[in-house]
Amino acid sequence: MRALASHLTGVLAVSILAPIALVLSACSTQAAQLSVTLASDFGASYTPGTSDADFQITVENLGPGNASGVVIHALMPTAFQFAVTNSIVTNSAARTTPEDAQVGVTNPQWGVWSLSSPTSPNGKAAYASVTIDFGVNITAQPDTYSLAAQVVDDSLTDTVQSRPIQLAINEAPRLGVSASVGPSSVHPNGQVTYRVTVTNKGTGIAPTVDVLVTLPPVLQYQSTIMPFGGNSSVESLISPVKGGYLVFYGGFEVPPQTTLGPGTLTIEFIAQCIPNPGKGVFTIQVAVTDASRDRVGAANVAPLNVLSS
Repeated sequence: MRALASHLTGVLAVSILAPIALVLSACSTQAAQLSVTLASDFGASYTPGTSDADFQITVENLGPGNASGVVIHALMPTAFQFAVTNSIVTNSAARTTPEDAQVGVTNPQWGVWSLSSPTSPNGKAAYASVTIDFGVNITAQPDTYSLAAQVVDDSLTDTVQSRPIQLAINEAPRLGVSASVGPSSVHPNGQVTYRVTVTNKGTGIAPTVDVLVTLPPVLQYQSTIMPFGGNSSVESLISPVKGGYLVFYGGFEVPPQTTLGPGTLTIEFIAQCIPNPGKGVFTIQVAVTDASRDRVGAANVAPLNVLSS
């Protein structure tokens, strides 16, 4: 496996950049000349949770000779982890040995291709190329980061690296949710207490947080245990309606994570079993949203054993 010269230097505030080309000493009498560019699908700034973080690497053989053993790399900071290869599009390039990037790495690589020398159909130069579209999981703190692409082939004594792109990561919330119930069983007309905990492990405030709990039809909401737990604040509280199985709370602001831990909101409420329930084990569904379009849910949680009369 070829070693990567992965030190990134310089920052240029552009998302699509002209390639850097390096003349290669090919094994044949003609030299190959590769170029590589890196671009993002979303521009020069990114807010986690609002869209997919997709990038494109394009490699071309400017000729005049063929290029063989071509391996393509992405060079990313440690808080950028490869997630998925969305597509690989080639033109006059044969994949001789499939090598796919591994999920979770920060310097993914793809290979191995042979790129033919340029042709001139209708008098216009056409270059062999490989374009890789891939997705990245970004957990970086708000800051500006440099990313680059790199390509190497059999005849290279050095690697060809793109000019780096500058990417600004914006503040964003990252919500989580869990739920429990106590006691774990209930008789007809009995009561239980549900506890729902919302966390924000992101870098930005989660504004206007809404929490929807869907109870099984054998239970009805009765009352809320006050005060709410955690370090969240109430902007404009919306409370549930007594007797319903849809338990909706709205209007919270959950702070971001700090050195003391994540922002938290804990909601506890009492639900009552109906007089003639069906016997069985019943779960709840929880959905949490905020005004930043962050969404998280928990399905089939907090199992409750409903007993017969």
